[in-house]
Amino acid sequence: MKTNSSYRWVILVINFFICVLAYAGLTTWYMAAPSLAETFKISSVQASLGGSMLMLGYAVGSFVEASISPKVGHRNAGLLGLILMIISVFCIPLANSYGLVLVLRFFQGWGILWLVAINSSMAWFPLQQRGLAAGVIGGGLTVGIGSGGLIADILMKMAGTWQGAFNYFAIILLIFTIIWAIFMRNPPKDLYPMEASEKAVASMGSKINPFKTIAAWLCALCLFFNCWQLIGFNSILPGYMMTLGYTGAQIGLAVLLTGLIGVVATPVGGIISDSLVKKGWAPVKARSWVMAVPGFLVAAVTVILFPFLAPVSFAVLLITCIMVGWGVPVTNATLGALPMDLLGDADAAGKMFGLTIFAGIGAGGVLAPLVSTSVANTLGWTGGFIVLGLGALAGALIGLMLPRFQLGKSA
Repeated sequence: MKTNSSYRWVILVINFFICVLAYAGLTTWYMAAPSLAETFKISSVQASLGGSMLMLGYAVGSFVEASISPKVGHRNAGLLGLILMIISVFCIPLANSYGLVLVLRFFQGWGILWLVAINSSMAWFPLQQRGLAAGVIGGGLTVGIGSGGLIADILMKMAGTWQGAFNYFAIILLIFTIIWAIFMRNPPKDLYPMEASEKAVASMGSKINPFKTIAAWLCALCLFFNCWQLIGFNSILPGYMMTLGYTGAQIGLAVLLTGLIGVVATPVGGIISDSLVKKGWAPVKARSWVMAVPGFLVAAVTVILFPFLAPVSFAVLLITCIMVGWGVPVTNATLGALPMDLLGDADAAGKMFGLTIFAGIGAGGVLAPLVSTSVANTLGWTGGFIVLGLGALAGALIGLMLPRFQLGKSA
């Protein structure tokens, strides 16, 4: 099979769809959680741990994939995660204890291939299209979250039990994994002429340790505040809307729109950064500015204003939810491209992105719901939303600082 530069579009499509299905596992869980809680005689809080374990496996798996990809290639690293995910989804209905279910959920999360999909796509695409590629892959995460509930509802109706729904989902994952394995190719060497910014560091690529660069840790902080703002918002939004007297259907619509706007926002963020690069902006400056201003700053302002605008009307609440949900997906589009732009070395960039996911999602995904709920309980709903907005504002400031730490300027 040919692997010329035009094959990058095949790589983009298969990575998009595998991310959609893998990320759908987050929301399909919550649809099955009530039935699962009844089966194992556990509380709803215990059932929600399944989501936390998935994210933990996602963080750890991404870190491992980043470490082994330079040795075994993106394809083999991705296949390892997908095989663990499929086995776990098949085994969860057979588990005789909830503790075992949580262990299996950890390994299911290993199969969320955002890191492999981003790193392989970045290597396949030229500099001027990396933002678009990262945006499309990031959009797959949002599509997965938004469609997970629908997928679970259909499968539950087809199977009649949560166990049967998991089996159907595992079969779907298996089919798409086979397709991914057939068409996935590791990027060829020297596919494009070396960019000027990469030439400066190419000779020292093997010496780059991303864990010792300020840029890597700043990007990890950006992903932390990414999770902090949006996961925290989704954690307290339902409770807040209940106090305003809204129905479950209205709450569900607000949550849905908050997530689905990312289908548009993520690729748009990538396209904007690519257009700035084409106009002569330095790639790191373009990605960082888009992450900071159309991304984090919009998220910060809208989430802080949310408790003041939401009570006006349901329509205003929905519009504000869309704006709150807009900011974080824009940052996803640029966070995927920044490691390569900052370090200029594919292997080092892959490890850096692994660190970003491990620290950002591992910490932000766990702390955001706990802190936002605690603050809302002690300082009130307005205080909870303001704390989330301040986190997004911190992300904006870090984004504006990032260009100073491009390798060769500071590290």
